[in-house]
Amino acid sequence: MASGFAEATAEALQQLKGTEDKISDLLGLSGSIVDNLSQELIAKETLEQMVKQFCDDTQNVQTSLLNSLSSLECISSGLPHEDSCYGSWLDFCLASMRTDTIRNKLLQLKNDPDLQKSKERVKELERQLANL
Repeated sequence: MASGFAEATAEALQQLKGTEDKISDLLGLSGSIVDNLSQELIAKETLEQMVKQFCDDTQNVQTSLLNSLSSLECISSGLPHEDSCYGSWLDFCLASMRTDTIRNKLLQLKNDPDLQKSKERVKELERQLANL
């Protein structure tokens, strides 16, 4: 469970890093568009191409941000948060599993024939020691 969480978190953070890089590129592209608009001779085709690129990249950033938010929402829904009993529930489940494991181990030890022989041998040695 922890490994899945770590992988999902790392993936979500990587997506956000990619989105951050795209936003930086968008800022650079918008600067280029403004520079072209401030020139006396405007290359209309180049400007239209840059504006189209800007619109497409903006749409991609928006989609990426929505996907990242969706992913982070899924990740966070399984984690403890304010007014959540998840942490207590998890502690209870782990304690129950430990109790079951210990109970099973004790039953194995109780029914182990080699251990029973050892107990009998200890009792026999105690009796011999008492007789000395």
